[in-house]
Amino acid sequence: MNRSILSVILIISCTCMLFSSLVSWKAGPTDPETNTMAIQVSITKAFSLLQTSGAVMIGKSRCASCHHSTMTAMVAAALTKKGIEFLDTTAQMREMAMVGTLDFVCNPNLNNQFVSAKFLSPYVLLGLHAQNHPADFSTDIAVDYLISQALPDGSFKAEFARVPLESGDIHLTALSIRAIDLYASAAKKTKVQQLLRQSRQWLENQHPSMQQELAFQLMGMEWCGSNTASKEAVGQKLVAMQNKDGGWSQLPTMNSDAYATGQALYALAESGTTTIAGEVYQKGVDYLVRTQDKSGAWLLVTRSNPIQPFVNTEFPPYDDNQFISAAGTNWAVLALAAALPDKK
Repeated sequence: MNRSILSVILIISCTCMLFSSLVSWKAGPTDPETNTMAIQVSITKAFSLLQTSGAVMIGKSRCASCHHSTMTAMVAAALTKKGIEFLDTTAQMREMAMVGTLDFVCNPNLNNQFVSAKFLSPYVLLGLHAQNHPADFSTDIAVDYLISQALPDGSFKAEFARVPLESGDIHLTALSIRAIDLYASAAKKTKVQQLLRQSRQWLENQHPSMQQELAFQLMGMEWCGSNTASKEAVGQKLVAMQNKDGGWSQLPTMNSDAYATGQALYALAESGTTTIAGEVYQKGVDYLVRTQDKSGAWLLVTRSNPIQPFVNTEFPPYDDNQFISAAGTNWAVLALAAALPDKK
């Protein structure tokens, strides 16, 4: 009898302990320090890979690509702002490559070398600004070219060459007006201020349905000085596109991925329309941390037609999906870095 009672008590005790552990596991870690550490580990793995692959890209193609060097420069600046210690061994190489790209393919005066890809100049200028590169002759030429591409209403017409990095009028408008504002000389101040007002009005009057266009509408409005109410209205539309898994999709027909998720989160953080500690942002952070590959990358599948010879930059998955994967990884790290407190 006593033995039976002891057995029952033991079974009940074990059941309670098991139930308690399951409830605790389901709830997940709530310690902010634990969450911060997980984000830092994720960022460190990814940045190491981005540096290595970016150096290979420069060495093989002599190109400061948007999906490698320019965005990785922005990532390095974001990590510095957050006080994350890292060894940036390719900073000088990135800067030289970006200046070389401006000189070689972004100068419309050199007809035999100029590449009429409108996204090149603004992406490179944003990358150079992240590297604290001062305005010079090369940046002046790039700014003049961008200003010449502005339409009377303040918008910029995209060429839609390679989706998603080279697509979207709102995408190009936001990037271009930001680059112009960062690097225009004092002599162009009046003209640039007028263009900023025109671009802001144009951006505020757009009603995009695509994730990337909404994200860059929000970023562009922030960079152009739109009021809080206008930005929050766009931010709410972007938040409404968040999927149940915490991520965002490039297209309604696609699953969540790091490119769309990182971009959306970064836009929300940059504009201040969503609190970092709030459920929306934290669900996005959880999605990114959860979906990172063991290599440190976020793997995506390309949806653009190849228009140039394949260059293996030794970035996972090591095939023609690696450029979009590098871009997605950069966006993911930018979004994760935004979730961390600034350096004291």
